[in-house]
Amino acid sequence: MADYYHKLQKQIANLLQGVDLSQEPWPEFLESVNNTYRQDEFELRTLEQSLTLSAEELLMANEEMHAVFQAIPDQLFHLNKDNRIVIYKSGNSETHYLTSNKLINQHIKDVTSKDVGGHFMRGLNRLREDKQPVSFEFTLIHDRRVLYYEVRMMPVKGVQAIALVRDITERKLAEEQIAYLAYHDSLTGLPNTRLFKDRLIQGIEQAQRNEKILAVVFLDLDRFKLINDTMGHDVGDQLLQVVSERLMEAVRRSDSIALNNLTNMSSSVARLGGDEFTILLEDIVDTQAISRICERLIELVSQPLELRDQEVYTSASIGIALYPHDGDTVDVLLRNADVAMYHAKERGRNNYQFFTEEMNKATEERFQLENNMRKALQNNEIKLYYQPQVSITSGQIVGMEALIRWKHPEKGFISPASFIPIAEESGLIVQIGEWVIQEACRQSARWREEGFKPVRISVNVSAKQLQEATLTDVIQKNLQFYNIDPNSLGVELTETAIILEPELALSRLEQIKALGIKLSMDDFGTGYSSLSYLKRYPIDTLKIDQAFIRSVTVDNEDGALVKAIIAMAHALGMDVVAEGVELQEQLEFLGVHGCDTMQGYLFSRPVPAAELETLLRK
Repeated sequence: MADYYHKLQKQIANLLQGVDLSQEPWPEFLESVNNTYRQDEFELRTLEQSLTLSAEELLMANEEMHAVFQAIPDQLFHLNKDNRIVIYKSGNSETHYLTSNKLINQHIKDVTSKDVGGHFMRGLNRLREDKQPVSFEFTLIHDRRVLYYEVRMMPVKGVQAIALVRDITERKLAEEQIAYLAYHDSLTGLPNTRLFKDRLIQGIEQAQRNEKILAVVFLDLDRFKLINDTMGHDVGDQLLQVVSERLMEAVRRSDSIALNNLTNMSSSVARLGGDEFTILLEDIVDTQAISRICERLIELVSQPLELRDQEVYTSASIGIALYPHDGDTVDVLLRNADVAMYHAKERGRNNYQFFTEEMNKATEERFQLENNMRKALQNNEIKLYYQPQVSITSGQIVGMEALIRWKHPEKGFISPASFIPIAEESGLIVQIGEWVIQEACRQSARWREEGFKPVRISVNVSAKQLQEATLTDVIQKNLQFYNIDPNSLGVELTETAIILEPELALSRLEQIKALGIKLSMDDFGTGYSSLSYLKRYPIDTLKIDQAFIRSVTVDNEDGALVKAIIAMAHALGMDVVAEGVELQEQLEFLGVHGCDTMQGYLFSRPVPAAELETLLRK
């Protein structure tokens, strides 16, 4: 282009020879030509620079593209309109689908297996019809491994195509692991609640089609929390693993004698959480078959096992709900099986119970009782009764136990044996327990103001209260608020409350003891008695359970036990209170063998504060 302008300039000069260029309009014309030339020359040079830069960029882009293909794990296949490979890039994956170096100009069908080739051809056909990217997956078995691949196809210039093939085995395995964890218990490997419910839905549909019976078995381990807390969570985990294996074994052994067909065995036993398991029994012959399986379950679970060099014993309580008799949905069947399991526990544990409507009625009454209990404190329905504790030698009242009583406005007095366990399970016992401490302190202050001689009032503290970090503060604040001498308040607790969390119990009791409160061990001899914790814990008084006192004069073994407890307690510097004394012969036996205090109907039943004042005056 520069040469063209030089030539044009010379031609113009030749044409203008002999012409006076100093006159108009030639100067303007020449200036215009020169300006045009300079502008075009500038644009030409700019264009040349631009073309040079684009070439450099193109070279750089090509190198970058090559680096990218070497870095990504995908294999690249450029296919022409005849589906032959014209370009092939291997990528950096160690598990390429195709590793041959002789792929160029090969038809994609000829270098793949029949199944994979079919995938490619169907994908290419869709790609060219829809002019839209296509993706699909396929699997191969190589060296006894399953490999997963993903293919993505993009159209190029209409009839050509680029296919990227990526090894996605690791991703697929990770997805499978995540899916497994989503449906299985990580500790035992059993199906979890989610998978069990899915399996139960399928079972219900199949039972409905075939008009068959289906059973949901709900199993809960007895005393698991005690084992878990006393021996450690690692031992508890081992116990759950062994139990899960035994449950699977029990169902397998029972299959041939009890069921026509138990499909998908791995889904039939599940762990719902904690120490709760469920078992799905399908295509049942009769209810006797279920009984045989449950008996086998109880037998296997009850066998001792050795954990941490100790022989551990556990047992199982089982509830059973049948489809369609006890429910036709997942939630109803599980709920009713759970209800039946609780009734099995109430009947002494280590047994099984079929669900009945009476159980459902009892559960509804239990639920209603819990709701009423929540309102009882607000409505002033709960009162404290007091049962005197009398010195056997002097006959004087030396203390009293505060006992809770509930008078329902419609149902009248409700037995503590009915509502205390519900309060324990619901957690209401903590709120009720705090009220008892406050009321006992208030009553003690009132009696002091009326001139009565101070007598210690002992309140019962449950295992759940002992676990509360605020227990010591609650006691201390009430002592201060009512200006009560700590010696006027006592705390009674059971052996179970201590044994559930020994270290926590020791810490909490030492805090209470530091306030000046006397501590009593209630119902001694009926729990998990241990001389070691009697020496270790700051107990002031042992209370012998009325079960021993009742037959102390007619049963030599009970008599011997009572004498031994009295002697042991005195040797450890403790006082002894005998509960449930109703007969003069019992009192005489206790007096002869050195018991300090008696509590029972022989002297007084538990009475309201107003009635106890009459006894205090005497």
